[in-house]
Amino acid sequence: MKNFKYKSVLWLTMLLVMAVTALTAAQAQDLEPYRDWFGSYGYVDSTGNIVINCQFDDAKEFSEGRAAVLSRGGDISGGSVFGQLSLTLKWGYIDTSGMIVIPCVYDYAGQFSDGYAAVMSGNKWGFVDYEGDTLVSYRYNEVHRFVNGYAAVRMGDRWGYIDSDGNELVPCMYDVVSDFGTDGFAAVSRADSSGFVYRDGNWYASKDRALNWIRGIPFSVYAKDKVMNRMNEWQLIEPGETVPDWEARVNEESFMARLEGLEMRYEAEYIEANRLEDPELIFGPYDSLSETFPVEIVDHVVHDTDSAGAPEQLRTFHIDLAVPVQDAGAVSGNWKRARGEYTYFVDDDRIALADVELTLPGRRVYEWTNPAYSPKRRMLLDYDLEEIDFTLPGKIYRQEVKALQDSAAVDIDTDIPGSGKRANDNMYAVVIANQSYTTGMTVPYALNDGEVFKEYCASRLRVPEDNVFYLTDADAAKMSTVLLWIDRMSDEFSSDARVVLYFSGQCLLDEGVGETYLLPVDYASTGVQSGLRLSALYSRLSRSGIDDAIFLVDASYGKISRNGMRIAVFDDGDIEESWLQPSDRMVVFYAAGEKDGAYPYPEKRHGLFTYFLMKALQDRPEVISYGDLFDYISDNVERVSVQLYGRKQTPEVYSSKWDGEAWREFVM
Repeated sequence: MKNFKYKSVLWLTMLLVMAVTALTAAQAQDLEPYRDWFGSYGYVDSTGNIVINCQFDDAKEFSEGRAAVLSRGGDISGGSVFGQLSLTLKWGYIDTSGMIVIPCVYDYAGQFSDGYAAVMSGNKWGFVDYEGDTLVSYRYNEVHRFVNGYAAVRMGDRWGYIDSDGNELVPCMYDVVSDFGTDGFAAVSRADSSGFVYRDGNWYASKDRALNWIRGIPFSVYAKDKVMNRMNEWQLIEPGETVPDWEARVNEESFMARLEGLEMRYEAEYIEANRLEDPELIFGPYDSLSETFPVEIVDHVVHDTDSAGAPEQLRTFHIDLAVPVQDAGAVSGNWKRARGEYTYFVDDDRIALADVELTLPGRRVYEWTNPAYSPKRRMLLDYDLEEIDFTLPGKIYRQEVKALQDSAAVDIDTDIPGSGKRANDNMYAVVIANQSYTTGMTVPYALNDGEVFKEYCASRLRVPEDNVFYLTDADAAKMSTVLLWIDRMSDEFSSDARVVLYFSGQCLLDEGVGETYLLPVDYASTGVQSGLRLSALYSRLSRSGIDDAIFLVDASYGKISRNGMRIAVFDDGDIEESWLQPSDRMVVFYAAGEKDGAYPYPEKRHGLFTYFLMKALQDRPEVISYGDLFDYISDNVERVSVQLYGRKQTPEVYSSKWDGEAWREFVM
């Protein structure tokens, strides 16, 4: 009885919600813009009664419970205006009560479609949701409304598409585009070619070719990379997003929910593309012992041919249809008139039949259910997740906030030692400090790291001013000038020359090519490989004939940024040590390895690695070996990182395999 009461209450609640939703939609559909004698706009119902007072300078029709109105801003309700008004007319949105629910701040506003509306600000278009939150910032020259989950967008003279997550599904590369249809296709053209873009983001000459490709591959091939890429993008902090807002949006619970949701989305697309189009039912002899008919379900639709010109193999599914003995004769005589309803699922990485319902003359219905099918949802693919800790960015953020209250001078910034000797013409330094990345990622204190270390180069390491190459917040173009500088200076390098390269920013080992890159601030748009490739630096310096070089990288070559954010959350496989080894007589200190982040030291307003690097140089103003330097940095970084964050940051050192441990005797 309790269960019955619970279900009854639940059912009544659902009915109430559905009724309210339907009423709101009906109200919106009944309301139409109305202009009075004074030129002001309001809304009337189907009988002509004014429902929303005429208080706007322009108004559009309702769509999805929202209507765009032109006003000077403020909160308008019942004919009154509260709040500060804009000096110029702007567009915003009202609900069916006439309340402004999205402020009037836009230069133009479109109707809502699929939950989003196109809005213009400063001659650029973006999209907002029902609450006015930005889905896509203002960067497009023209946009279409969302249709079937996608919207066409134009940047410059070229069109592309974004999805309902704000991701750019198709780069802006087409001259003419149409909206996506319910079949998952959009017609596009460029220059003298035309074709179709499918929901997977790829271009196809015909719809059949797209469907053939999806039919011919396992589900994992179709979906896995898409899911992983979307998840990697989603979990990053967005430009302008605060860490507390990020914590509320990204956590273990929301992560797993979104992961499952994305897989379900691509599962539905995969199933849709793999549905039987023209199935034929072929009944075998009746088995009276098991009381079943063996049935072959054959799809006869052939869209293409193989390289030899022969038709592709037809898709066939086998079922054993249960039919009582007394019905066997009737079914056997009428099976050609059977009509089937098919339900699908993904099994063993391929499309499979979950349920088959066959209807024969006389409305006799027979059903087969796949024993491997379960209505209970489970993850279909293994994504090789890293050990995820979404609490770290919040811990670092709160340490930074706490440190802001302390204005005390930092010891290593104010007491920089000088050797008392003249500059060493054989010392050269490259200092790069990248703090603000266009992805929204930041590297706390990176600019301070670079500025202070540059001073240490001059005072402690005695590098002449003309021998220092210094970059801050460098994009890909600026990062590439480091190689040009080395080429230009190589004529001055002697056999006694020593080079120090210091980097504070984001670093990443691209496991696809086995290369480590120091990332420019715009790598999100230019690609990881637009960064400064360490192997290229090794090669240039080796050819220059220098004595030795040390690379001091205050970054992890793994996937955790200094602010605790992850660049990616999936395990790409094992890293080979050879990918990290430099050339002969070169040494690389990384602030952290693959599994750790190179964390900040908020109290000291530096990276942990950089602070103890300069602390060692400060405490030993004369000579320090690379071995002693690394041991000092490593011991202190590991100790303090545990104290601050409960995680151990472990610096790593790499040298050429031919050098062995000889690097420990090199001196600064």
